[in-house]
Amino acid sequence: MSLFVTFEGTEGSGKSTQVRLLSQRLRDLGYDVVATREPGGTSLGEAVREIVLGSNIEVSAEAEAYLMTAARAEHVRQVIRPALARGAIVLCDRFVDSTLAYQGAGRGLPTDE
Repeated sequence: MSLFVTFEGTEGSGKSTQVRLLSQRLRDLGYDVVATREPGGTSLGEAVREIVLGSNIEVSAEAEAYLMTAARAEHVRQVIRPALARGAIVLCDRFVDSTLAYQGAGRGLPTDE
């Protein structure tokens, strides 16, 4: 059974905790589960995470959106799509909705482009 579930919410709302708890419960029930996060999940995603969240590098809103999009493309190609193809349940801490919120509303980029 392929299933892709994303967890969205503000910082500290419990997304990571819920991903961890649900993934463990589903594994206990015998399901193939992949727990992942954005930005992250791949080498590129972790590098983008460090640039966007953990460094003093100034990045324009547009560049940040491009970095997030590139990281997501690799995340889907390397992790999400293969897991779904084999029938796994993928639980993802943040996905597109967070990009719309942070780079769109938060950084002032238009969300319809």
